[in-house]
Amino acid sequence: MSTPNINSNIEVYKRLLKAFSVESLKTIFNLSDSKERQAGLLINITNTHNVATLNKIIFDNFSLLKQYVYVYEFKGVLTDTWLDKHPAFINSQKITNSHSIFNLLVPIVYEGYNKAKGTIDKFNFLVPVQIHKRKTVLTIHINILERDISTITTDKIIGATRDLNDEAILKTIVPFANPINLFKYDLNKGIKYLWDIDEIDALKVKFKKNDSTSHEVMDAGKLIKKQMPLLYAELIKTPIRHTIFRILQRQNLVNHFAIDPSLGIINFSVYPPFLNGTNDLIDLILVNN
Repeated sequence: MSTPNINSNIEVYKRLLKAFSVESLKTIFNLSDSKERQAGLLINITNTHNVATLNKIIFDNFSLLKQYVYVYEFKGVLTDTWLDKHPAFINSQKITNSHSIFNLLVPIVYEGYNKAKGTIDKFNFLVPVQIHKRKTVLTIHINILERDISTITTDKIIGATRDLNDEAILKTIVPFANPINLFKYDLNKGIKYLWDIDEIDALKVKFKKNDSTSHEVMDAGKLIKKQMPLLYAELIKTPIRHTIFRILQRQNLVNHFAIDPSLGIINFSVYPPFLNGTNDLIDLILVNN
């Protein structure tokens, strides 16, 4: 390895905390007055908090992370203990009789060739996953893993690859629902409703026609429905695919988000500005779906 303690528990948790923006770290850990840069903040935080406390804080603030959200529906009863035996299970929380939250920390390994040493080096990461069960809908939130190996070692690492992607993580979760089957949840109805009442408008849209798939990308500052009402009237009748929306009305959600309503996938690739903003947006889509 590049350094003896590169995969120690404290180093792995520093990498995990890098999932948050510096601004969020300062707010979450009451360090707003600190002049420390990210590295100094991470040393301070990991030296003054144990693992159990860090896990709780990370999942309490999960909505501030960049994330993909995969939405499923199910028929039958999924008990609140359905994920207890998952190897990455951390804890669960019952919010109401119809809403429970399940938290996982999935170990991911990046592996690459160390050019200077002629060795294959491994770098351990933890990816937080938070699952919401609302009535008969599951939303599986997976933090976007974009940690930079060059910040871990000064050695040049070539061809670094990770052992698990989102698809593989989902495959570890879905079998625990057996014998209940999970189905991708079509979100077209909820998205179209919010678009119709001008809660949102699109900067870029992909939609299905009878014999083809069409794309439309607006110039900077332009919006589909506002600038192209005839196109909007056509596409709103069809299944919507990957589309980027801007929030128009509500100020406490997110500014933009990407979604493929037909596949039930939502992408928050920019740090969400408000705690629970992502969850509130998803609730808004689901309640109107």
